[in-house]
Amino acid sequence: MKKLQSIAGIIFAVVFILFMYWQFNDPDPILWVPIYGTATYVAIQAYRNRLNAELLVVLFILTTAAGIQLWSEMTAWEGFITDGLSMKTMNQELAREAVGLWIVSSALALFYITKRSN
Repeated sequence: MKKLQSIAGIIFAVVFILFMYWQFNDPDPILWVPIYGTATYVAIQAYRNRLNAELLVVLFILTTAAGIQLWSEMTAWEGFITDGLSMKTMNQELAREAVGLWIVSSALALFYITKRSN
């Protein structure tokens, strides 16, 4: 399981660095860059096999709850993409943000499970 944790740590670190980079063009990078930066930090710690179980649980709860909150703010499902990746409607932006948070929470859950099984 340590090998899975290390491989997942590398993969998610790269993914979250890309997510963080793409947020610099977002209207609110001051919110999203630290979120994905924290996720990157945790992924690097997973690669190093130095995870903190309590931190994983707290971050999992926060990201899952924030994703649910953003999803519930949508007034209608309009998908993620219409004509390219630019934001066309607020509902699309909320959906993308919620799913981004759930990707983070899924990675945190994976790291927690692999840590507990070691």
